[in-house]
Amino acid sequence: MKKNFIYFFIFLFSALSCGESKYENNIPYREVNFLVYPLTDFNRTLTSPGGLAVTNSCSHNGGQSCGYENHGIFVCRMLASDSYAAYAATCPTDLTKLQIVNDAILKVKCGKCNKIFELDNDGLSGNARLVRYQVQMSVSNQFFVVRN
Repeated sequence: MKKNFIYFFIFLFSALSCGESKYENNIPYREVNFLVYPLTDFNRTLTSPGGLAVTNSCSHNGGQSCGYENHGIFVCRMLASDSYAAYAATCPTDLTKLQIVNDAILKVKCGKCNKIFELDNDGLSGNARLVRYQVQMSVSNQFFVVRN
């Protein structure tokens, strides 16, 4: 009996301690997979640190890049690490399209809840975090792949 009691608490503890993120995210899953050529895409905005662009087409370089409700995907060149990142252009709280506040410092804002998300700080804004996609550089560093 005592053994069953211990197993019950182990099961309960493990069930409650994993899986859930502490950040709010209401965005339904959408597949994202496309290429970015930083030297030519988005009018060359990704060639310098702080460069920020949003995909406006679901067929950007042969892939699915429109995100939730065709809001697009933010693609940026980070300030601190000089690497690239990609985020959903949808507010994880209100499911509305985000607007660029200041592309030089990588900040975007939700017009409904007024949260400002810092892309150079892992897309955080209080208890909410933007969905971040994987960015994989090519061997030649000529392009990178964005996918979830």
